[in-house]
Amino acid sequence: MKSARSALILTLSRQAFRPNMNHNAGRAAVLLVDFDGTIVDTDTAQIALDRFGDHDWMRIDEALERGEISFEESLSREFVTLKAPPEAIIEEVRRQTSFRPNFDRLVDYCRNAQLPLTVVSGGLDFCIQHFLDRNDWLRFVKICAPISHFTGSGYTLMFPEVTHYGSSSFKDGLVRYEKTKGFRVFFVGNGFGDLSAAKEATFVFAIRGSRLAHLCREQHVQHEEVEDFQEVIDGLRHRL
Repeated sequence: MKSARSALILTLSRQAFRPNMNHNAGRAAVLLVDFDGTIVDTDTAQIALDRFGDHDWMRIDEALERGEISFEESLSREFVTLKAPPEAIIEEVRRQTSFRPNFDRLVDYCRNAQLPLTVVSGGLDFCIQHFLDRNDWLRFVKICAPISHFTGSGYTLMFPEVTHYGSSSFKDGLVRYEKTKGFRVFFVGNGFGDLSAAKEATFVFAIRGSRLAHLCREQHVQHEEVEDFQEVIDGLRHRL
Protein backbone atom coordinates (compact mmCIF):
# COMPACT_ATOMS: atom_id res chain seq x y z
CA MET A 1 0.00 0.00 0.00
CA LYS A 2 1.27 3.46 -0.86
CA SER A 3 1.74 5.83 2.04
CA ALA A 4 0.66 9.43 1.97
CA ARG A 5 3.48 11.83 1.23
CA SER A 6 3.64 15.55 1.79
CA ALA A 7 1.90 17.72 -0.77
CA LEU A 8 3.99 20.24 -2.62
CA ILE A 9 2.25 23.44 -1.62
CA LEU A 10 3.39 26.55 -3.45
CA THR A 11 3.98 29.80 -1.67
CA LEU A 12 5.12 33.01 -3.32
CA SER A 13 8.71 31.87 -2.73
CA ARG A 14 7.82 28.37 -3.97
CA GLN A 15 8.84 26.78 -0.73
CA ALA A 16 7.13 23.55 0.32
CA PHE A 17 5.44 22.83 3.60
CA ARG A 18 3.38 19.98 5.01
CA PRO A 19 -0.37 20.41 4.38
CA ASN A 20 -1.34 20.11 8.06
CA MET A 21 1.37 22.23 9.65
CA ASN A 22 -0.91 25.24 10.28
CA HIS A 23 -4.12 23.42 11.07
CA ASN A 24 -6.24 24.28 14.07
CA ALA A 25 -6.57 20.89 15.74
CA GLY A 26 -9.57 22.01 17.77
CA ARG A 27 -11.58 22.84 14.65
CA ALA A 28 -10.32 19.79 12.75
CA ALA A 29 -11.35 21.02 9.31
CA VAL A 30 -9.75 22.36 6.14
CA LEU A 31 -11.12 24.10 3.06
CA LEU A 32 -9.88 23.22 -0.43
CA VAL A 33 -10.96 25.44 -3.33
CA ASP A 34 -10.48 25.03 -7.07
CA PHE A 35 -9.30 28.07 -9.02
CA ASP A 36 -10.44 28.17 -12.67
CA GLY A 37 -14.19 28.69 -12.93
CA THR A 38 -14.46 28.66 -9.14
CA ILE A 39 -12.40 31.41 -7.51
CA VAL A 40 -12.40 33.28 -10.81
CA ASP A 41 -15.23 33.46 -13.33
CA THR A 42 -13.26 32.14 -16.29
CA ASP A 43 -11.05 29.17 -17.05
CA THR A 44 -7.68 30.91 -17.39
CA ALA A 45 -6.04 27.77 -18.77
CA GLN A 46 -8.70 27.54 -21.48
CA ILE A 47 -8.15 31.19 -22.40
CA ALA A 48 -4.41 30.53 -22.70
CA LEU A 49 -4.93 27.38 -24.77
CA ASP A 50 -7.38 29.08 -27.13
CA ARG A 51 -4.97 31.97 -27.70
CA PHE A 52 -1.53 30.35 -27.58
CA GLY A 53 -2.00 26.58 -27.69
CA ASP A 54 -3.34 23.67 -29.68
CA HIS A 55 -6.97 24.35 -30.59
CA ASP A 56 -7.70 20.62 -30.34
CA TRP A 57 -7.16 20.68 -26.58
CA MET A 58 -10.80 19.75 -26.03
CA ARG A 59 -10.08 16.30 -27.45
CA ILE A 60 -7.65 15.79 -24.57
CA ASP A 61 -10.37 16.76 -22.09
CA GLU A 62 -12.72 14.30 -23.77
CA ALA A 63 -10.13 11.53 -23.42
CA LEU A 64 -9.88 12.39 -19.72
CA GLU A 65 -13.63 12.10 -19.26
CA ARG A 66 -13.65 8.75 -21.06
CA GLY A 67 -11.06 7.52 -18.58
CA GLU A 68 -8.40 6.98 -21.24
CA ILE A 69 -5.80 9.25 -19.61
CA SER A 70 -5.19 10.61 -16.11
CA PHE A 71 -5.85 14.15 -14.93
CA GLU A 72 -2.12 14.83 -14.75
CA GLU A 73 -1.53 13.44 -18.25
CA SER A 74 -4.28 15.64 -19.68
CA LEU A 75 -2.64 18.74 -18.20
CA SER A 76 0.81 17.76 -19.46
CA ARG A 77 -0.50 17.18 -22.98
CA GLU A 78 -2.34 20.48 -23.08
CA PHE A 79 0.23 22.80 -21.53
CA VAL A 80 3.13 21.50 -23.63
CA THR A 81 1.37 23.11 -26.62
CA LEU A 82 1.41 26.63 -25.12
CA LYS A 83 3.87 28.75 -27.09
CA ALA A 84 3.84 31.97 -25.05
CA PRO A 85 5.83 32.99 -21.95
CA PRO A 86 4.07 33.57 -18.62
CA GLU A 87 3.98 37.36 -19.04
CA ALA A 88 2.04 37.12 -22.31
CA ILE A 89 -0.41 34.59 -20.88
CA ILE A 90 -1.05 36.70 -17.78
CA GLU A 91 -1.66 39.77 -19.95
CA GLU A 92 -4.16 37.82 -22.03
CA VAL A 93 -6.14 36.29 -19.15
CA ARG A 94 -6.22 39.25 -16.76
CA ARG A 95 -8.32 41.34 -19.17
CA GLN A 96 -10.98 38.64 -19.29
CA THR A 97 -11.01 37.41 -15.69
CA SER A 98 -12.66 38.58 -12.48
CA PHE A 99 -13.01 37.06 -9.02
CA ARG A 100 -16.24 35.30 -8.14
CA PRO A 101 -18.11 37.61 -5.73
CA ASN A 102 -17.12 37.57 -2.06
CA PHE A 103 -13.92 35.57 -2.35
CA ASP A 104 -12.30 38.31 -0.29
CA ARG A 105 -14.87 37.67 2.43
CA LEU A 106 -14.09 33.96 2.32
CA VAL A 107 -10.39 34.65 2.87
CA ASP A 108 -11.21 36.93 5.82
CA TYR A 109 -13.61 34.36 7.27
CA CYS A 110 -11.03 31.56 7.05
CA ARG A 111 -8.33 33.75 8.58
CA ASN A 112 -10.55 34.79 11.49
CA ALA A 113 -11.85 31.26 12.03
CA GLN A 114 -8.33 29.78 11.74
CA LEU A 115 -9.64 27.52 8.99
CA PRO A 116 -6.77 26.54 6.67
CA LEU A 117 -7.53 27.51 3.06
CA THR A 118 -5.73 25.86 0.16
CA VAL A 119 -6.27 26.48 -3.54
CA VAL A 120 -5.96 23.09 -5.26
CA SER A 121 -5.82 23.48 -9.01
CA GLY A 122 -4.64 21.98 -12.25
CA GLY A 123 -4.23 25.47 -13.66
CA LEU A 124 -1.12 27.45 -14.50
CA ASP A 125 0.71 28.27 -11.26
CA PHE A 126 1.88 31.71 -12.35
CA CYS A 127 -1.69 32.74 -13.24
CA ILE A 128 -2.98 31.58 -9.86
CA GLN A 129 -0.19 33.39 -8.02
CA HIS A 130 -0.72 36.55 -10.09
CA PHE A 131 -4.38 36.86 -9.10
CA LEU A 132 -3.95 35.89 -5.46
CA ASP A 133 -0.90 38.08 -4.93
CA ARG A 134 -2.71 41.16 -6.18
CA ASN A 135 -4.56 41.29 -2.88
CA ASP A 136 -1.70 40.00 -0.73
CA TRP A 137 -3.66 36.80 -0.07
CA LEU A 138 -0.63 34.56 -0.48
CA ARG A 139 0.37 35.36 3.09
CA PHE A 140 -2.55 33.20 4.19
CA VAL A 141 -3.82 31.19 1.21
CA LYS A 142 -1.70 28.23 0.10
CA ILE A 143 -1.59 26.76 -3.40
CA CYS A 144 -1.40 23.10 -4.37
CA ALA A 145 -0.80 23.05 -8.12
CA PRO A 146 1.69 21.83 -10.72
CA ILE A 147 4.86 23.90 -11.00
CA SER A 148 5.28 24.94 -14.63
CA HIS A 149 8.49 25.57 -16.58
CA PHE A 150 8.47 27.34 -19.93
CA THR A 151 10.95 25.73 -22.31
CA GLY A 152 10.44 28.20 -25.14
CA SER A 153 8.26 25.78 -27.06
CA GLY A 154 5.83 24.72 -24.34
CA TYR A 155 5.45 24.05 -20.61
CA THR A 156 6.63 21.08 -18.61
CA LEU A 157 4.95 20.37 -15.29
CA MET A 158 6.07 19.07 -11.91
CA PHE A 159 3.05 17.80 -10.03
CA PRO A 160 2.32 18.03 -6.31
CA GLU A 161 3.66 14.98 -4.52
CA VAL A 162 0.39 13.89 -2.96
CA THR A 163 -0.12 10.16 -3.18
CA HIS A 164 -2.48 7.93 -1.30
CA TYR A 165 -3.68 4.42 -1.94
CA GLY A 166 -6.57 4.61 -4.40
CA SER A 167 -6.10 8.26 -5.40
CA SER A 168 -6.61 9.08 -9.06
CA SER A 169 -5.08 12.57 -9.06
CA PHE A 170 -3.27 14.98 -6.77
CA LYS A 171 -6.62 16.66 -6.03
CA ASP A 172 -8.34 13.68 -4.46
CA GLY A 173 -4.96 12.57 -3.11
CA LEU A 174 -4.80 15.76 -1.04
CA VAL A 175 -8.37 15.23 0.21
CA ARG A 176 -7.52 11.68 1.25
CA TYR A 177 -4.31 12.81 2.91
CA GLU A 178 -6.13 15.41 5.01
CA LYS A 179 -8.75 12.87 6.04
CA THR A 180 -6.08 10.43 7.25
CA LYS A 181 -4.96 13.20 9.62
CA GLY A 182 -8.45 13.37 11.09
CA PHE A 183 -9.62 16.55 9.34
CA ARG A 184 -13.01 17.15 7.81
CA VAL A 185 -12.45 18.36 4.25
CA PHE A 186 -14.74 20.92 2.64
CA PHE A 187 -14.30 21.29 -1.11
CA VAL A 188 -15.42 23.97 -3.58
CA GLY A 189 -15.24 23.29 -7.32
CA ASN A 190 -16.90 23.43 -10.70
CA GLY A 191 -15.46 20.99 -13.22
CA PHE A 192 -15.00 17.36 -14.18
CA GLY A 193 -11.45 17.49 -12.84
CA ASP A 194 -12.91 18.19 -9.38
CA LEU A 195 -15.15 15.13 -9.28
CA SER A 196 -12.71 12.66 -7.73
CA ALA A 197 -11.90 15.13 -4.95
CA ALA A 198 -15.59 15.89 -4.42
CA LYS A 199 -16.36 12.20 -3.98
CA GLU A 200 -13.80 11.97 -1.18
CA ALA A 201 -14.59 15.26 0.56
CA THR A 202 -16.67 15.55 3.71
CA PHE A 203 -18.93 18.07 2.00
CA VAL A 204 -18.95 19.80 -1.39
CA PHE A 205 -19.94 23.26 -2.55
CA ALA A 206 -20.46 23.03 -6.32
CA ILE A 207 -20.78 26.14 -8.48
CA ARG A 208 -24.41 26.40 -9.55
CA GLY A 209 -25.04 25.15 -13.08
CA SER A 210 -21.51 23.78 -13.42
CA ARG A 211 -20.35 20.41 -14.73
CA LEU A 212 -19.46 19.38 -11.18
CA ALA A 213 -22.93 20.28 -9.90
CA HIS A 214 -24.49 18.10 -12.59
CA LEU A 215 -22.16 15.19 -11.85
CA CYS A 216 -22.78 15.47 -8.09
CA ARG A 217 -26.53 15.24 -8.69
CA GLU A 218 -26.09 12.38 -11.14
CA GLN A 219 -23.77 10.39 -8.87
CA HIS A 220 -25.50 11.25 -5.58
CA VAL A 221 -22.58 13.16 -4.08
CA GLN A 222 -23.72 15.23 -1.09
CA HIS A 223 -23.36 18.86 -2.05
CA GLU A 224 -24.80 22.36 -2.05
CA GLU A 225 -24.92 24.49 -5.18
CA VAL A 226 -23.61 28.04 -4.72
CA GLU A 227 -23.36 31.16 -6.83
CA ASP A 228 -20.85 33.14 -4.79
CA PHE A 229 -18.59 32.73 -1.79
CA GLN A 230 -20.97 34.30 0.75
CA GLU A 231 -23.06 31.15 0.29
CA VAL A 232 -19.94 29.09 1.01
CA ILE A 233 -19.30 31.09 4.19
CA ASP A 234 -22.90 30.57 5.32
CA GLY A 235 -22.64 26.84 4.62
CA LEU A 236 -19.39 26.55 6.56
CA ARG A 237 -20.84 28.40 9.55
CA HIS A 238 -23.72 25.94 9.58
CA ARG A 239 -21.44 22.89 9.45
CA LEU A 240 -18.44 23.83 11.56
